[in-house]
Amino acid sequence: MSILLLVGVLLTTNAPFSTALSPSTVTLADDDSSKTPWESLVPPEDLSGWKILGGTAGYRVEDSVVIGQTTAGSPNTWLITERQFGDFELEYEFLCDTSLNSGVQIRSEAKDGRARGFQVEIDVDEKRKRFWSAGLYEEGGRGWIDDLKDNPEARAAHKPHDWNHVRVVAMGAKMQTWLNGVPAAEVFDTRRLSGFIGLQVHGVGNRKEPLEIRWRGLRIRDLGSHHWSPVVLPPFVVDEKLGRKGQLELPDGCRTFRVRLWHDEVAGTVEFRWNKTHVKFTDDYVRYSYRGEFKPTGELTGESSIGGGRKNYKGQLQVFSGDETSTTLVLGNGSSRVRWECPGPSRGGQIILSGRGDRIFGIEALVRTEPPKKPQD
Repeated sequence: MSILLLVGVLLTTNAPFSTALSPSTVTLADDDSSKTPWESLVPPEDLSGWKILGGTAGYRVEDSVVIGQTTAGSPNTWLITERQFGDFELEYEFLCDTSLNSGVQIRSEAKDGRARGFQVEIDVDEKRKRFWSAGLYEEGGRGWIDDLKDNPEARAAHKPHDWNHVRVVAMGAKMQTWLNGVPAAEVFDTRRLSGFIGLQVHGVGNRKEPLEIRWRGLRIRDLGSHHWSPVVLPPFVVDEKLGRKGQLELPDGCRTFRVRLWHDEVAGTVEFRWNKTHVKFTDDYVRYSYRGEFKPTGELTGESSIGGGRKNYKGQLQVFSGDETSTTLVLGNGSSRVRWECPGPSRGGQIILSGRGDRIFGIEALVRTEPPKKPQD
């Protein structure tokens, strides 16, 4: 059975670790994507190339402005692209009634008559004064991924009664947003790597007075996509200091990889090392540390709220991702994760594996696929 088939039968974990990271700057020139041209994402007046999903809210286009209007008794409604997007840079402006909640879906899918996937929030409610616009939410899933409660600069950048500019960059496992030029949300997540883009009109119950949300300046750069690709498991040899070890070579440009570990009733340690980072799976514990300019962190235990007992991390999928300053370790099906301040795997770098190599069932790397070239005019 392949690792891709095994992913579907992963155990579920429920640990309170956040995926949100501190905002930083993304550099698209690393993969030469800055040369990718912009293209308009404004729907035509007949909405061709788009379709309505969910409720009965109305959508129209006037002077290149998309207007969504609420309908009494309607659930959430989305105007979604028929086209799918994986990696992209997206920009738009929004102007929303302060009594209405809204958002823009990215990397989403239609399931059971509604959108499921990541949503870039539009939160303009002056009564609540939360102002989490440009925060990341998972519609129909885990809820808030990065809610901006710890980002006062992004909240302060909000203009409730004026147009607000949003920039979104999704590259592989990393997604970032900006509100009016201020860094807002930043997360690593490999659950959803592609999907449609959608404009949401939130349900308003039985309110008869229509409320409106407007978008303008919708444009996008298609930067291709990422997909999981099998990596050959290296042979293990005997090392005087590390015991049995192997050396894994990541593909060029790759900073994210995942590993499937066999379940083993007998405790067996498996360790992953890159740069000065050490991640060790031992029994019911995951120990991680970094020795360098960043502060070392401690130990992530496998405690579970189910039955008051403990749930092993053995035999589950581990996803490693990061950039120059941060590493994210995702355990199991993605609901348990930990992030610490140390560099992630180097692009195309070496990963040293040691210990019980026979517990490693398979390894995959997240690799980039270039966008299709368009014919010259």
